[in-house]
Amino acid sequence: MAGAPPTKMITLKSSDGQTFVVEESVALQSKTLEHMIADNDNENIVIPLIMITGSVFAKVVEYCTKHAEVETSDEDKRIWDAQFVNCTNFQMLVDMIMAANFLNITGLLDLTAQKVADCLEYATPEEILRAFNILNEITPEEEEEEIRRRAVLGPAELLEKLENNIAILGGVIRGV
Repeated sequence: MAGAPPTKMITLKSSDGQTFVVEESVALQSKTLEHMIADNDNENIVIPLIMITGSVFAKVVEYCTKHAEVETSDEDKRIWDAQFVNCTNFQMLVDMIMAANFLNITGLLDLTAQKVADCLEYATPEEILRAFNILNEITPEEEEEEIRRRAVLGPAELLEKLENNIAILGGVIRGV
């Protein structure tokens, strides 16, 4: 009885020179890599990932390896996903979003983006700027001017407009 055919291995090289040798099923979790593999007949292909560091790609490979497991149920993968993102620091999540976007790994992109959104749900604008290392170049005076510019209606005008709309709606309902 013949054994199973050998598993095709794909070699990937991160931007900092780390080499990852993964099963083809793991690499095919990425639509980008799927196209690169399909477009290349060479058995000993090394795919450079010039935008992804080794530490980030190691996490991506961990995710793709789990999601390539056919024997793992979808429910078990969802549980694993929750633990995976909960054990990851914020900067790594942001870096993984960039990697998942570049590699076109929709599940990982959705998972990490949702975790970042959850982390920032109650953050102030200043906390969000700090989280993404963005300098706030708007002065308090410029911010106040923008708030005034966007404030079309004051509270009294807003209440009056609301009362008028309710009166009009009431007339429509009564057939007036």
